[in-house]
Amino acid sequence: MMRKIWWIAVPLVLAGAAMMVMARGSGPQWTTTSEQALAEFERGLAAHMKYYRRDALGHFRRALELDPGFAAAKVRLIDLLWFGEERDRLLAELREADLQRLNDRERFLVGYTLAVAERRTDDARRLLEEYLERHPGDPYALFNCSTQAFDDQDWEKAERHFRRLLEADPNWVTAHNLLGYLALAQGKFQEAEEHFETYKFIAPDQANPYDSLSEMLMVVGRYDEARSQLEQALAIKPDFCASYFNLLNLAVLEGRPENLDAVVDRAAPNCGKEIEKLRCWARLWKAFLALDFDAPWRDEMVHCHQILEEPPFLVHRMAVLSGRTAEALAIEEELLRMADDDTASPLYAGFLKAFEMHLEGSRLAMLGQYEEAIERMRGADDAIYYWGMGGGVLKLYNRLNLAWALEHAGDKAASQRVLAQVEATNPRFAAIYEKLEMTPRRRPDAADRPAEPTG
Repeated sequence: MMRKIWWIAVPLVLAGAAMMVMARGSGPQWTTTSEQALAEFERGLAAHMKYYRRDALGHFRRALELDPGFAAAKVRLIDLLWFGEERDRLLAELREADLQRLNDRERFLVGYTLAVAERRTDDARRLLEEYLERHPGDPYALFNCSTQAFDDQDWEKAERHFRRLLEADPNWVTAHNLLGYLALAQGKFQEAEEHFETYKFIAPDQANPYDSLSEMLMVVGRYDEARSQLEQALAIKPDFCASYFNLLNLAVLEGRPENLDAVVDRAAPNCGKEIEKLRCWARLWKAFLALDFDAPWRDEMVHCHQILEEPPFLVHRMAVLSGRTAEALAIEEELLRMADDDTASPLYAGFLKAFEMHLEGSRLAMLGQYEEAIERMRGADDAIYYWGMGGGVLKLYNRLNLAWALEHAGDKAASQRVLAQVEATNPRFAAIYEKLEMTPRRRPDAADRPAEPTG
């Protein structure tokens, strides 16, 4: 929701005498000049399937060191990098690739990757449809179909393609993970749990199934069970940093700020550069839970916004509560700019707009503009799904804010109906309504001053 300089690759068109190596057996075939590069690439694919992102990056980069013209390795790196100078360079190299030396799948993946990166949506869909006509059972094409449908928020189509993917390749275990998140996004919590349990059964030696299940359990308030799943994930892979972030989230949900530093200390040897994000989250949450809303500006914590590379929910909240309306408005405007960026996927752009509606609605409610606030937060509720821990808790929190605005607008019955929705999902989260902090405070540096002369 990240930037590195990559090396300058040698030309992709190698000498005509170069040996082309293909993966053997019934699995996918990949064109490379090096057996060692192929081995690294296959290790990268295995790590990628497990959501071991740092491991996968290392293997794919090593594959390219061994064979700088390895097109499939570039495709996978682009998928993992999201944006940045390294990704831009790899895209430029793919544009110059000699597609004739690649097999049909690789040509499809290169063309599709470039079309998606360049926002040529119609071209991407056409390439995918044409390739599926030639190879209706290819798992890479089915996976792209599934994720494309998910991006379109066509849940039924996405589920259908994920199931087709599992029929074509039962070992594509991430499909179980994404089926779980599909159900979770729609609030089908029991179905989501069943998918995550199936994922665990199929891949008991991987960290991600336990981490994914923990997110569902946190959304519905089963915090002790969530902690158990996270500890199992970290027992399997101590450097699975996503689980440390979720332990941090769990400490916040349980109202235990004293646990935040312990999570950061535990993660420090395992999370590499991600540790700075964990530290930022911990500092912001400790200040927020202590009602110290001036902390980001007093203690120079605003830079955490750039480090986190995520919508700055807490900074916005503390800006409003500390009387910094201009700073809150600037964050809302930034979110809208991010949503309008043509590099954002439709799903992510929609999430950012919904997030902005939540922030705007919360600000208006705290400033006493209840009717406008209710309209914004109802719009946000319609557009926010229970997508993972972040989306799920945001939806619940938006509903608490909406209930508060309705109550203060004089509609107690509507407020109670919204609170009942939260309680039905997560009774423990609903209980924080009585402690909801939505009253802006006077800034310590905003002492009354004589009016400026007006001329």
